[in-house]
Amino acid sequence: MSLGGDLDMSTSPQVRKVLLPIFRKNVSHIIVDLKDVPYIDSSGIATFVESLQLSRKTQIRFSLAGACPKVESIFDLAHLKTIFEMAPDAGELIGGEQSR
Repeated sequence: MSLGGDLDMSTSPQVRKVLLPIFRKNVSHIIVDLKDVPYIDSSGIATFVESLQLSRKTQIRFSLAGACPKVESIFDLAHLKTIFEMAPDAGELIGGEQSR
């Protein structure tokens, strides 16, 4: 799943509406590509935390890729960078299995 634009209070409900139902499908790995997301606020982070919790319940691997330095720093400030599986590029997650 690729996202574009700011992920904030006005857009995170739409992202949640699209992302969360994917966990009910027969998939083994969900990758959210953030390369075109210049900004994320707490509501965007909350959407991903909810997704991570759901991934643990459903045993579906959940990863974030391509976060720009500004977005990555927000995960770092929130002490979430080590909680989420994150990669600089979605291809790294698709090409080979990374450890959780």
